[in-house]
Amino acid sequence: MSVKIKGLKTRVKYFGIFDFKQIYRDVKEKLQDIGYLNSKEGAKNMMETYYSEKRSSDPREAKTMWLWWRMPKREEGSPFYEQRLGIDFHLRYIKDVEVMLDGEKKRAQQGEIEVWINGDLIIDPDDEWKNHWLMNHFLDFMIRRVWRKQRESRKNSTITDVLKMQAFVKESFEVLHFMPLKGESFYDSMGYKPRP
Repeated sequence: MSVKIKGLKTRVKYFGIFDFKQIYRDVKEKLQDIGYLNSKEGAKNMMETYYSEKRSSDPREAKTMWLWWRMPKREEGSPFYEQRLGIDFHLRYIKDVEVMLDGEKKRAQQGEIEVWINGDLIIDPDDEWKNHWLMNHFLDFMIRRVWRKQRESRKNSTITDVLKMQAFVKESFEVLHFMPLKGESFYDSMGYKPRP
């Protein structure tokens, strides 16, 4: 059995008007950019493991959707580990609406969307070490001692990918990021000041 090292789990929640088709395409392109989807294989490598759509007769509830994506990322020449990214979309109270944008009617959706993003590091995903008669005795030693720095480096890389995806999803929803306000400083600046 492979060893799973937890990375990071985060979510983005948005309520309003959005174009889900465009968000779907943009997230897929971003996953290609960071290496979780191979552009040659396209949808074959895209692991949409679950899709559910429920339409309600209650007009307030409208439509509910679930989508689960699971994508592995392996570096060439290293079968010892893989990074896995999971993205779950949960759409609630979805209604199709038409919006005027730049003088054109566009189809969009109105409702609530929640996107969960989690990343994990999987060591020995194919159980090659576990099933080998000699190496299975050294697997724990390899993970904890020999491969410790690389393990932390790969875990941090997975966390960075999760944070990139979170920032990208927030950007596509135009959700404001937390940024500290820049007020006037109590002390005068010691740097160069242009003359008035």
